[in-house]
Amino acid sequence: MRIKNFGFLALPAVLLGMSSCLGDDDEDNDYKEWRQQNIDYILSAENSMVGGQKEYEKIIPAWDQASFTLMKWHNDRSATAGNMSPLDNSTIAVKYLLTNIEGDTIDSSYKMTAYGDSTYHCRPCEMITGFWIATTNMHVGDSVTAVIPYSSGYGVLGSGAVLPYSTLIFQIKLDSIVALETLPWRP
Repeated sequence: MRIKNFGFLALPAVLLGMSSCLGDDDEDNDYKEWRQQNIDYILSAENSMVGGQKEYEKIIPAWDQASFTLMKWHNDRSATAGNMSPLDNSTIAVKYLLTNIEGDTIDSSYKMTAYGDSTYHCRPCEMITGFWIATTNMHVGDSVTAVIPYSSGYGVLGSGAVLPYSTLIFQIKLDSIVALETLPWRP
C-alpha cells in the first residue's frame, strides 16, 4: 500500500484540528472579568493624583510607541540625576518585588541567593518590555513602582504564575550597572 492513499484520512484530521482553533474564544471569556479589572487598574493608576500632581509618570519609549510603563519614583530624583542610566544591553543589578493587582507576590529577587545579596542581574533588552522601559529610565540608586499593562508584560497568554491579561506591579531598585555596553540595542 502506498502512502499517498492515506491522504484522504489526513485531510479530515487537519480540518478537525483547525476547527478547534476557530472556536468561540472560550479562553478569552475565561479571563474577561480579570482582563477588565486589570484595564481598570491601569486607568486608575494613570489618572491617580497626589497633591495636585499625577502620581505616576507615563513613560512611552520612542522605539515602541504602542508600549508604556507607569512609574512612580520613591526617591528624590535630583539626588540621582548625575548617576548613570543603563543602556538597553547593559548588565544591571536590581532588587525587585513583583505583585499582581490583588497584591499577590508573583516573584521576587529577595528569594534569590545566587548573588548573595538579593540582587538580580539582567540585561533590560532581554526582559519584558515594561521592565525594559522602567530600568532604562532609571538612574543608579533610583527606587520605583512600575505599573506595567499586560500589553507591555506577558500579554494575552501570561506566563507561569502570571495570568493572561495581568497588569504587573514591580517595586524596583536599581543598585548598579555591572557592565555598561557602548551601543544601545533596539529591536
